[in-house]
Amino acid sequence: MLGYFAVMALIVAVFRDRLPDEAELLAGYALAALFLLVLAEAERRFPKARAVRFARFSGPFLVLPFAYGAAARASRVLHGRYLDGDLHAWETALLGFAPNTALTAAIGSPLVTEVLTFCYFTFYGCFLIPAILYVRGLVPLAERYVFAALAVFLPSYLGFIAIPLTGPVLALPELFAAHGPSGYAVTAVQSEIMAAFDPPGACFPSTHVAGAWITVLCLRRRVSRNVRRVLWTLTAGLTVAVVYDWYHYLTDAVAGLAVALVVHAVTKRIAARPARPRTPG
Repeated sequence: MLGYFAVMALIVAVFRDRLPDEAELLAGYALAALFLLVLAEAERRFPKARAVRFARFSGPFLVLPFAYGAAARASRVLHGRYLDGDLHAWETALLGFAPNTALTAAIGSPLVTEVLTFCYFTFYGCFLIPAILYVRGLVPLAERYVFAALAVFLPSYLGFIAIPLTGPVLALPELFAAHGPSGYAVTAVQSEIMAAFDPPGACFPSTHVAGAWITVLCLRRRVSRNVRRVLWTLTAGLTVAVVYDWYHYLTDAVAGLAVALVVHAVTKRIAARPARPRTPG
């Protein structure tokens, strides 16, 4: 994760003329890196202290909200603008229809909106999974999950800069007003969460889709059949919801799934490698 902070700090420094909050971002990356280094040093000094070990283990997930928001704030440094219009036109030309509009028209109803939005909302539980696994004594699995999740999220944050998007709700307000879904309580709560904590620019690829799928792929063989069914159902619902609710374009969802599949394949291959014997002396 320190390497990611170094890359992002370099991007901010190179494009500092395009970032009015360049100093704030650099300070944030420095403090986040320092926080992780302090936790690592504390664990080195107090290796038997369970609280210290747990704090070091939790550190990367604790700084993810900052990393997410900071990447979104720097999303326009390459192109100087959001590319929603280009992506929407490309999707429509490629498919012959607008995926967000077509999906909402095909299955839209307040009840469907509530169900799919609930699936989307459950994504936030992914951030509790490492702690649950750790407390239950499944430390190796918890560490593998954190590694895979970071391998999904951090490259995705770089994707925010490669293809900066605000998302269909903000970029296509007239279409959303005419064709967007309507719901009830869950939809209202999620809308408030999105307005408060989801910054423009954090769309491509969909980190919700990527994070949900890497969770299923990592845990599907480690949980009971009933839990596995719940995970598959929620993840499938979330994948549909990101397009149905107009949070993302279809391209974002496909890219998020692709990131999860690639990361899972790579981490699985790494885990399958036999440990190299140590050379004597």
